[in-house]
Amino acid sequence: MSWAGAANVENGVTIDLSAFNHVAVSKDQTVTSVGSGARWQDVYLKLDSKGLAVAGGRVAEVGVGGLVTGGGNSFFAAQRGFACDNVENFEVVLASGKVINANIHQHAGLFKALKGGSNNFGVVTRFDLKTFPQGKLWGGFIMNPINSSTEQFQYLQDFATASGNGADPHASIINAYIFTGRGPTLIANQFTHTKPMPFPSIFDNFTRVPQLTQNTLRTTNLTDLTIELGVGTPNGLRQLFGTATFANNATLFSELFRLATENFRPIQHVEGFQASFVLQPISKAITSKAKLNGGNSLGIGPKDGDLVWLDLTLQWSNATDDAAITAATSTLLSQSLAYATQHHLAHRFQYLNYALQSQDPIASYGAASVEHLRNMSRKYDPGRVFQKLVLGGFKLWREGECC
Repeated sequence: MSWAGAANVENGVTIDLSAFNHVAVSKDQTVTSVGSGARWQDVYLKLDSKGLAVAGGRVAEVGVGGLVTGGGNSFFAAQRGFACDNVENFEVVLASGKVINANIHQHAGLFKALKGGSNNFGVVTRFDLKTFPQGKLWGGFIMNPINSSTEQFQYLQDFATASGNGADPHASIINAYIFTGRGPTLIANQFTHTKPMPFPSIFDNFTRVPQLTQNTLRTTNLTDLTIELGVGTPNGLRQLFGTATFANNATLFSELFRLATENFRPIQHVEGFQASFVLQPISKAITSKAKLNGGNSLGIGPKDGDLVWLDLTLQWSNATDDAAITAATSTLLSQSLAYATQHHLAHRFQYLNYALQSQDPIASYGAASVEHLRNMSRKYDPGRVFQKLVLGGFKLWREGECC
């Protein structure tokens, strides 16, 4: 969440968890305990040195707490599910001040709720994460000309279908279309293979496309890959995210890209403008893993088929352009969903960690998940502290509804 007030408050109290940044590996090396103020770089630096890994974030500077409680995509998702599906235990401070552990054996309902339920139940102070052996990985970026977009949309559909059918669970791709003040400029593909296997065949279609510059593909460690992935979103600029979920369909991707080009054109002149139109496959192989560890709150599963997340990331320099950027992004999402709905290719899900402030990702989980989340709120936060006094983030009840 990148909008003002998402994680802090004016004229209120902000609890700074940055000192909760410990990373400790159990003696048997099956669990890593991580403080909620740690960043993924802290985690991976510790684990790389031991030949271990966890299914966590893909950008080094991203915080552990927000990513996991919002769901969390991972390089290991096709093997192990979302980051939240790999939590063994949450240590949580409730509004009453009581400290509890939520896991599959104790407070199992809260355990499930915290996996996607964000900051709505308490202050999570520790995450105990499943840990596994992991050596080197292979990955990096290839930059391609923007005129290869049509063929790449088809390659992405083919990749997502193959992944959903169980092909090479070590492979993942982030398919990003970069806009600057000149309009759509290039395609940046980030490939990862969690075995040190150069150029695995599942990427063949992509790696045969002509390249604009020397690629960065190499055998390396998790820390290095996640540092590289963060370079494209430098600190110091204004930033906005927006998201939607769609069926896996190349023709649809092409139309969404056309809509993005059309909606970004009036704002691409603003100072510091850069936008990324990013497609991320979320296959059945990923969504099938939640049930193996007590479930999660996201409300998506194999029955939904192979999905693709659209992540819109925009950056610019001046606050005076905020309204125009936000309006263009909102319009693009509305038009995209309208087109997809008309062609029976839209999905209700909104990934919370990419959501625009005006979106309602909690509601997108579906009625059953929302009811479970609200029941856990009633049980563990009867005074509604995290609904009424903690103003940041996405709430379980919209304004005026509670409780």
